Amino acid sequence: MAIIQDYAARMKRAVDKKRLIMRFLRDEIYTTLGVISLLIGVDERGTRATVAALEKEGLVKRHSVSVYESLPPVVVVGITAHGQAMSYDLATEKMVEKVFEIGRFSRQNLQHTIDMHRLRVGAESAGLVKKWVNGDRLKTLPAKVKRPDAIALTHHDQRIAIEVERTIKTPKRYIGILENHLAAIAAGKWQKTIWVCPNTQIEERLKRLILSIQYLVQNGQKIRINPAEHHQNLRFCTYANFEDALSA
Repeated sequence: MAIIQDYAARMKRAVDKKRLIMRFLRDEIYTTLGVISLLIGVDERGTRATVAALEKEGLVKRHSVSVYESLPPVVVVGITAHGQAMSYDLATEKMVEKVFEIGRFSRQNLQHTIDMHRLRVGAESAGLVKKWVNGDRLKTLPAKVKRPDAIALTHHDQRIAIEVERTIKTPKRYIGILENHLAAIAAGKWQKTIWVCPNTQIEERLKRLILSIQYLVQNGQKIRINPAEHHQNLRFCTYANFEDALSA
């Protein structure tokens, strides 16, 4: 990105970058420098400088996390309690109490989480989504209902459930997952479900597995899947094609 010559414009850009990061972390709690670089549209050096400024203000804290023994540590940027207190709108929002705690950090789920972050940043940057809600924030769903990874609200006011599938589960697991999604679609919780996969090999096999399910239990009764009815709001795509699937 070219250096902004005008001082006032440069200061405004610096404030905007910080706000983007804090608003993102308000929801996501933590992310990596790579995601932040995509979010604010600057290179690694600029990203590190901006994050360092936020850390100096006590708004975020950086942690080096060893995920794999053979690879360098991953730098995770997490929001602090002070950061949460300073990142919400006093007039329209409540403070989010959740903060990043390294003791509760799941290394096992890190790549899944970062993939979700990248998909969110891409969709929002493309102007396809006006609101993104993580699955654990969907408090209106019954406790036993499997929450999607996220709900994306498009600019056409369509609610789309997002499921990121890095690996394929057992067929039995997908029966329960499909039951939940079809019930939620029928109840108007969301209008469509998109399963997003890292590559076409996983996408094609996942699609075949889910669409081959023939029977489900709905409202206590065993029903036979009618593809014309039950498959019409299910989508499958790769990370690379996510934005196309979201706008289709």
